[in-house]
Amino acid sequence: MIQAGNLREKLKSARSLRQTLLGAFGVMVVALTISSALSYLFNLVMNRLIPKADYGDLYSMLTIFIIALTGAQSIQTVVTKFIAEFEAKHEREKVRVLVHTFSRWLLLVGSGIALLCIAIAWPVGNLLKLDSPVFVIILGASIASTLYLTLPFGILQGKQRFLGLGAVNLGNQLLRLVLGIVLVKIGFAVYGALAAGLIGAVCMSLIVVIQYRSLFSGGKPEPVPGFEPIDTLKYMVPVIGAMFFIILLSQIDVLMVKALFSRTQAGNYSYAALAGKAVWFFPEGILLVMFPRVSELKAKGEGTRRVFLLSVTAASIMVWAVACFYLIFPKFTAWFFAGEKGRTNPTVVGLVGLFGITMALLALVKLIAFYELALEKKRFIILFVVGGFAQVLGILLFHKTLKSVVFVMLIVAIFLFVSNLFLALRAEKSAVESGAQALP
Repeated sequence: MIQAGNLREKLKSARSLRQTLLGAFGVMVVALTISSALSYLFNLVMNRLIPKADYGDLYSMLTIFIIALTGAQSIQTVVTKFIAEFEAKHEREKVRVLVHTFSRWLLLVGSGIALLCIAIAWPVGNLLKLDSPVFVIILGASIASTLYLTLPFGILQGKQRFLGLGAVNLGNQLLRLVLGIVLVKIGFAVYGALAAGLIGAVCMSLIVVIQYRSLFSGGKPEPVPGFEPIDTLKYMVPVIGAMFFIILLSQIDVLMVKALFSRTQAGNYSYAALAGKAVWFFPEGILLVMFPRVSELKAKGEGTRRVFLLSVTAASIMVWAVACFYLIFPKFTAWFFAGEKGRTNPTVVGLVGLFGITMALLALVKLIAFYELALEKKRFIILFVVGGFAQVLGILLFHKTLKSVVFVMLIVAIFLFVSNLFLALRAEKSAVESGAQALP
C-alpha cells in the first residue's frame, strides 16, 4: 500500500510538472513567435514607408543594434540564473542587492555608451555615409535603453513570471511598430524609426520597475554576508564564450561563402540560409522557460533530468516538424523566403531541406548548452571551440559546391549534438549532488 501511495504521488508530481512546463512553453513560444512576426513586420513597413536611399541608413543602424543586443543577452542570462537560485532558497535580500547593483552598473554602462556615441557620431556618420550623425546618437540611446531592459527581463525570467515576460516582449515590439509608423508618417523618417525602439524599451523597463519597485526603491541595501555581486560576473565568462561560438557556428558560413564563391552563388546561398536559419529561433521560448527552472532545481538539490528531457523533446518536435516541412515542400519554402526567384532557382530549392536539418540540430545544441550553463558546467565550451574550428577548416578544405558547405555544417552539428547530449546527461547527477551539499 505504501509503495502504491508513493507511486501515485510520483505520477501526480510528474503530471503537475509536465502541465506546468508545457503551459510555460506554450506561453513563451506563442509570445516570441508573435514578437518575431511584429519585428519582421516593422522592417517590412519601414521599408515601404521610408525612401529607399534613407532605408539603407536605417538598415545599417539596425544591424549594429542587433549585434549589440546579442551581446546584451549574456547579462539577462546572468541575472536570470542568480535570481532563480536566490528565489529557490528564499534569499530575497540577495535578490534586492543583485538588482540594485546591476541597475547601477547598467545605468553607468548605458550612459557611457550614449556619451561614446555622441563623441563618435560625426566620424561614424561619415564612414557609413549616413545623412545625419544624429542617427548614431539615437542608436546609442537605443542600445543603452535596451541594455537596461535586460535587467527587467532577467527579473521576470528568473522569477519565472512567463506571462509577464511574454507580455513585455510583445508590448516592446508592438509599441515599436505603432510608434514607428506614427513617427515616420508625421515626417520624422529614419529618426522616428530609430526613436520608436528607444521609446518602447524605456516604457517596458518602467512598467517592470514599477511592478517590482520594492527591489529598486530605497537606498543602497546593506551587504549580505557571503554574497559579493561582483562574483556574478565570473559566471558571465562562460556565458559569453558559449554565445560567441553559438553565433559563430550559425553565422560564419554565410561570410565564408561570400568570400569563397561568386556573387551569384553567394546570393543563392543567402536565400537558402535565410530559410534554414528560421528554424533556429523556434525553440527560443522553450529555452527561456527551461533555464530558470533548471537553475531553481539545482539550487534546491533536486533532479533536473525530467525538465531537460521534456525541454529537448518539445524543442525536437518543433524543429523537426519545420525541417520535415522543408524537405517535403522545398519549392514552397524557397518561394516563402525568397519569392519567385527562390522557387525557380534549383540551387536554392536543393539547399533548403539540408539547411533545415542542420539548423534543427544546432538549435537543439544551443538548448543543451544553456542547460549545461544552468548547471554551471563549462567543459562543453571545449567542444564548441573544436566544432567552431572544424567548421571553418572544413569549409575552407571542402567547398567544391554550396551543398558541400552545408554538409560540413551538418557533420559538425551532429558531432556537437551527440557529444553535448552525452555531457549533459552525465552532468545532471554531479550538479544535483553539489546543489544538495550547498543547501543549509
